[in-house]
Amino acid sequence: MTKNLSFLTLVFTLLAGASFAKTSPTKDPVELIDEAHQIQNFDFQKLFEEADKIYKISKAWKKIKCEPKTGFVCTKKECVKKDISTTLILDKKKETITRCDKQGNCEDFEAEFKQTGVFFNVQTEGPIGTIVRIFGDSRYKEITTVGLDAYIANGECLPVE
Repeated sequence: MTKNLSFLTLVFTLLAGASFAKTSPTKDPVELIDEAHQIQNFDFQKLFEEADKIYKISKAWKKIKCEPKTGFVCTKKECVKKDISTTLILDKKKETITRCDKQGNCEDFEAEFKQTGVFFNVQTEGPIGTIVRIFGDSRYKEITTVGLDAYIANGECLPVE
C-alpha cells in the first residue's frame, strides 16, 4: 500500500510539474516514470559492500605516509596555491603525526585518531593545530593552522611497514 501510494505521489508530482512548467523543456511523464523505476533498481547492496570494504581498509592501516599533490596557504583575505613539500607519517600505535621536510628534518606531534565510517580523522593539540582526514588508506586532506592562517594540503597516502 505504501509503495503504491509513493508511486502514485511520484506520478502525480511528475505530471503536475510537467503541466505547470512553462519556460523549460520537459520530458514526457512516461519517461520520467521510467527513470524513477531505474532509481528504484539502483544496487544499494553493491554500494554498501564497497563502503564496508573501505571501512575495513581504513581500520586496518597502522602507519601511513602521506605526500601532498596540491597545497594552499589561506590568510584573512585570500587562499593562494603553494607548493607544499612536507610529508606526513601517521602512526596509530604511537598516536603521532610526524611532519618531515625535503631535507629530512622531522618533528613529532601527539595526535588523537578516530575513525568515522570510511574516514580516519587525526587531530593535534597545541599552538600549531593540525587536522588530517584520510579516506580508507589512500587520499587525504590536511589543514594546519598557525595563528589564523591555514595551510591546506591534498594528496595520497601509502602504508608504511
